Amino acid sequence: MMVAGGVAGSQRPFEPGATPMTIRRDSADSVIPVRNPGCALSPTELRAVRAGVGTGFVAGNAYLYHYFKKAWWSGERAPHFFFHADWDQEFRDQDKFGHLYGGYHLARIGYAALREACVGEKKAIIWSAAYAALFQLQIEVFDGRFKKYGFSYADVIANTAGQAFAVAQELRPSLRAIKPTFSYHKTRVLKNSATTSELRPSIDYAGQTYWLSADMSQLLPEVARQYWPPFVRLSAGHSVTDWVDATGVPYRGKRKIVLSLDFDPDKLPGNAPLWRSIKHTLSYYHFPSPALQLTPKLDLAPWYR
Repeated sequence: MMVAGGVAGSQRPFEPGATPMTIRRDSADSVIPVRNPGCALSPTELRAVRAGVGTGFVAGNAYLYHYFKKAWWSGERAPHFFFHADWDQEFRDQDKFGHLYGGYHLARIGYAALREACVGEKKAIIWSAAYAALFQLQIEVFDGRFKKYGFSYADVIANTAGQAFAVAQELRPSLRAIKPTFSYHKTRVLKNSATTSELRPSIDYAGQTYWLSADMSQLLPEVARQYWPPFVRLSAGHSVTDWVDATGVPYRGKRKIVLSLDFDPDKLPGNAPLWRSIKHTLSYYHFPSPALQLTPKLDLAPWYR
């Protein structure tokens, strides 16, 4: 890189906590600001991006509070704050997978947003994990004030597991070969107009499946990779059978463990930046595909959703 006065020099790589501009001195000992190559943004662009990221974090939290206040925190208040260990209820811990996946994506997206704002890698990991933890913790704090829920340490464990996995993938990139994915279809019970209003898509657990999808082209030994189509993932999923009847009365559902081969949108051709972002976002959704259901009974689903 050439600088004023004709002096050529090299830059340090972007370091955690570094600003997008570094200070160098030319032969006349005058101070010259030089763009840090680790951040492609000008100072004006950087301020705008960081303002946008901060606004996004605040707006996301505000939307969360608005949604939960209407959907969850409108019932009868408890006489005092209380704790509730809600393992293995009628919906067989399907909600815990939702908490795990929520923690994972909050930390993952938060990290990506902070890195776009030229925050250093270590700081981005710490702050994104802290944001995800506080984001989900507040839900439990509010739950602890309502009779129907209570503060669930089981939920906190699931939240933390998801956040930790997102952090682990940044610290050890080889773990990205395993990707949490999700699929959903509206159940007949939810479609039934006679169903109680308590059931809604967020707790329509029988229509939700949470998957761990493996990029086998990364996991297989090199000699075996040539025989595996690179765009096909091997996925293991968890769901539950119907756990409420047509009138909305809950009963104990059964766990569904499913194996599937599904399509990986990340492997679609094309490398334009916007298209790469679209592909990567779609890769977290498990599209309908053939599946082998292992429990509660062995069954082959030609088109599992």
